[in-house]
Amino acid sequence: MSQLMPLRRHFPKFCSRAFIGFCLLLAAPMISICASKEDLGQKNFSDCMTCHEGIEAISPSHPFACGRCHLYPEDRKGMPLSSHQAIVRNPSDPKNLRHFCLPCHEKEVSTLSDSLHWSMAGIINQTRYLWGAQETADPARYGISGPLSPLPEPDISQPRKTPAALVDDFLRRRCLRCHLHTQGPGGNGLYRATGCASCHMPYDDDGRYRGRDAAILKSRTGYPIRHVLTRRIPNMQCLHCHHQNHVGADYEGLFEHDYNDAFRSPLVKGKPKPRTHGLGFHHLSRDIHAEKGLWCIDCHTRKDVMGNGLTYSYQMEVPKRSCQDCHGGFEIPLPDPSISTIGKRTGGFYLVSKGSKEKHPLPLFINTYTAHGINSHKNVRCSACHAQWSYQDYGLSVMREEVIQDYKWIDRTEQGDPRMAKELQMQMEKDVVGYPVSMDWLSGEKRPGIWSMGWRFRRWEPMPLGVDQKGHISVLRPRYQYFISAVDHTGRVLLNSAVPDRGDGSGKGWAFMPYVPHTIAPFGRACLSCHMNRIAAGLPLSEEPTMDTRLTIPSPPAVRTMRLLNKEEKKKLFQPGTAWHRERLMELKQLHQ
Repeated sequence: MSQLMPLRRHFPKFCSRAFIGFCLLLAAPMISICASKEDLGQKNFSDCMTCHEGIEAISPSHPFACGRCHLYPEDRKGMPLSSHQAIVRNPSDPKNLRHFCLPCHEKEVSTLSDSLHWSMAGIINQTRYLWGAQETADPARYGISGPLSPLPEPDISQPRKTPAALVDDFLRRRCLRCHLHTQGPGGNGLYRATGCASCHMPYDDDGRYRGRDAAILKSRTGYPIRHVLTRRIPNMQCLHCHHQNHVGADYEGLFEHDYNDAFRSPLVKGKPKPRTHGLGFHHLSRDIHAEKGLWCIDCHTRKDVMGNGLTYSYQMEVPKRSCQDCHGGFEIPLPDPSISTIGKRTGGFYLVSKGSKEKHPLPLFINTYTAHGINSHKNVRCSACHAQWSYQDYGLSVMREEVIQDYKWIDRTEQGDPRMAKELQMQMEKDVVGYPVSMDWLSGEKRPGIWSMGWRFRRWEPMPLGVDQKGHISVLRPRYQYFISAVDHTGRVLLNSAVPDRGDGSGKGWAFMPYVPHTIAPFGRACLSCHMNRIAAGLPLSEEPTMDTRLTIPSPPAVRTMRLLNKEEKKKLFQPGTAWHRERLMELKQLHQ
C-alpha cells in the first residue's frame, strides 16, 4: 500500500487527480498554453495542475497522484522535472503496463497477454499457412508477443520470389496495424490508444478532446474524448479496429466501398463526403441487437475479449456467449441464470444493457416455429438462418512494389489507410519515378515498398454453408483468395498474380472460413435461401462458371477441424424430404390466409 500513497510530500503541488489527457494518449505532443518559451527553462513539470487545470479524474478506482501512473519510480524522488521527457504518456502501453498496471491488475495483464486480441495468432498463422510459410494454421506457432514465438523479421537482403518469403512482410505492413501494440494510422474513425487504453479510453471519430483540461487545444487531433478510463466501452471504440468488412462493422450495417475513387460517394457540395475508418461504406441492414441499442460488451464479455488464461489459435475457438445463453434453444428452454444482466419479470425475461442501462424484453426460442421443429436444424448455427447478409469478398490481389508509376495510382490512392494515401499522393506529385516507403507496424520503422490491394468483386448476398470446429452448420466467407505480385526497386517483376500453395501441399492457398455474421434479424431467411440453393451447397453462381464465378466455389478452411459440406449434407439441402415439403406448404398456406 505504501506504493499507492499520494506523492504530495515529494511534490508540493503534485496533483491528487490523475493527470494529462494527452499523457495517457499518445499521438499528439503536449501543448502548454500557460508558459512562454522563456518560462519553460525554469518550470517544474511535476506541478501538473499548473497547466492541466480542470482535467478529469481518471476513474474512481484510481485515486492516485499523477506520478503513480505517469512516472517511473526513479523519477518520483522529489527532484523537479525540467521537461515532459520523463513523463510516461500511456502507462498501459505494452512496454509500460508491467511497470504500472501489473502491480494491481496481475490477473488481467496475464490473461490479456495470452489472448487473441494481444497475439493476433489467428490472422498470423492462417495467412502464413495459406502462403506456404508453415505446415499448419493450428495450433498457432507465431504471435505478436505472449506465449507464442514472435513473428519472424522479414529478410530484405535477398529478392523474395515466393509468396512464403513475402508473407511476414505483408503481415507486418498491411494486416497488423490494428493490434494493441500500435496506435494504427490515425485519421477519422481510426484514432485509439495502445495497450489497455486502446479499449478502455474511448476516442471520438475525429480524435478531438472534449474535456476540461485547459492545457489541451480542442482543435488538435489524436486525443481521447476525456481523460477517463471506463469499462463501459461504446461500439464506436470497437469500430476503430473492427471495420473494413470485418465482424463488428456488419453489426452496424457497414459494407466497405471499393478502393477506386469512383466509389467515394455521395458528393457533398461537389466534393467527396469525408471518409470514416479509411473508406466510405454502403449502409445495409443493421443487426437487430444494434437496432435495439445493445452494445458489443453486452454479448462480448471480459473473458471473451481479454482472455481467460488459455492460448487459442483462432477466434471461433474462444469460448463466447451464445445465442442460446440469452434466448434459449433446442435443448435449452430458458436463459442462462448465471448471466447477471438477465432478469425475470411477469411474463418473461429482460436484459439490462451495460451501455444504456435500459431494460430490453428478451424473446425466447419458440419450438413451434416450422424451422425450429425440424430435428436436423439442431446442428445449425442460429446465424446460418437469421443472418440477413454476409461479407463475401472474392479474389484478393495484393501487390508489393518498391517503385511505382503515378498513372496507375491516379484513382487508387485510397487504400483504407490514411498514411498510405498520403505517401501515394506525394509520389504521384513527383516528376520522377517514385520509391515509396511504408510502416512496419511491429517494429515502428518505415521500409522501402508498399503493399496495395484490390478485390476481383465483392458481394453480400451469397451465403455458402460449411461446418465449424464444433460440427455446426455455419455461414462461410472467403478468407482470402490471394493473387500475389511483387516488383523490386529496378522495376523487375518477381511475382505476377501468383496463387500461393498451402504449407502442407494440400492445394491452393485460398480458404473459406466458418464465421458468425453480426447481421441478425428476429426472423429467419426463406427456406429456399439454403434448401435447393446451389450457392448454399457450395456450387458456383452459374452452372457454367466463368473466371469470376469460379471464385464463389468454396475452398477448404485453413483450420483442420473445420470443413466444407460433404456429399450427404449437400444432398439434404437439394433433397430435403417429404416432411420438409409438407411443413413448407403449411407455412405458405398460413401466410396466404
